[in-house]
Amino acid sequence: MEQGTLTAERTGYFDFLRVVATYAVIILHIAAQNWYKADVGSLEWKAFNAYDSIVRWGVPIFVMISGALFLNGQQALERIFKKNIFRIITAFCFWSCVYTAADYLEGVEIPRISLHFLRGHYHMWFLFMIVGLYLIIPFLRKIVESDFLGKYFLVLALAFSFVLPQFLSLLPYASERAGAVANAIVKDLDFHFTLGYAAYFVLGFYLDRCTISRKAEGAVYVLGMGGFAATVLCSQIISNHQQKGSTLFYGNFTVNVLLESIAVFVFFRKHCQLANVPGWVKSLIQRLAKYSFGVYLAHALVIEQMSRRMGWDTLSYHPLLSVPLNGVVVFLASFGISAILNHVPVLRRYIV
Repeated sequence: MEQGTLTAERTGYFDFLRVVATYAVIILHIAAQNWYKADVGSLEWKAFNAYDSIVRWGVPIFVMISGALFLNGQQALERIFKKNIFRIITAFCFWSCVYTAADYLEGVEIPRISLHFLRGHYHMWFLFMIVGLYLIIPFLRKIVESDFLGKYFLVLALAFSFVLPQFLSLLPYASERAGAVANAIVKDLDFHFTLGYAAYFVLGFYLDRCTISRKAEGAVYVLGMGGFAATVLCSQIISNHQQKGSTLFYGNFTVNVLLESIAVFVFFRKHCQLANVPGWVKSLIQRLAKYSFGVYLAHALVIEQMSRRMGWDTLSYHPLLSVPLNGVVVFLASFGISAILNHVPVLRRYIV
């Protein structure tokens, strides 16, 4: 694959991706709201599973965008610490206080409140993860400077972060003994170098720069559709077998979710450039993208308050409608919160 250069025109699709990835994460969390409660044979659970399965790419897309932007070498490490990492730390402190206060008002005990503050709300794990990636940017930049080393890194990541772990997770269904032996051997291998979200970070860098032929693009979409289908169907089959919901195919480090993520990234890169849309659409997408960080941070609060204060969740009416429609309501409400905070200079700079 031929390497390209990073230009504002070529990366205009990042704003589109930020918006759809934000909505995808909201849908994922809404679909999961009553996922554990519903019977796996019910229409409700099947709807939750379908929606949950087709938006698993949300977080990987965010990581891929960051990799495409930060591995180009244009941002000094000092600037990354002062601007990006410091902003994430201050945002975490502010929003963790907000969610802790909400828990306190719901009667959560003080000892648990302290733990909630330190660990953050369930969706704030992303902030810890992205800071970890920012810290190793200098090392990853050295790797992607070499076309061979970058591709070698991705091959190892594919093998050890995706294919092997998923194989090991499925092997016990064929033979418990074989699964135990294989897992013990891999554990003794003690291989960690290409594990984790660094794989998506580097992958985003390459997918943004590589030349993708029409034939290769078609193959990516076919594999992506296979990934979507596998996530839905395999999750349903295993859950039926266990008689309870299974997340075995939901993980961000499954091959099926990887294929979903690549297909979504490539589609938006090839077909959703801001330069090709009317001015009002461009302005809207840029505004939504600008507020997306705040939307991500606020959306869980909106979901929970809708349920606690209004009794409005995915079982309030048919889940085939409730999940996407509640998603729109949560997105718009969270966007409003983010927009208001973004109009206060000090808040815009440090918490959204």
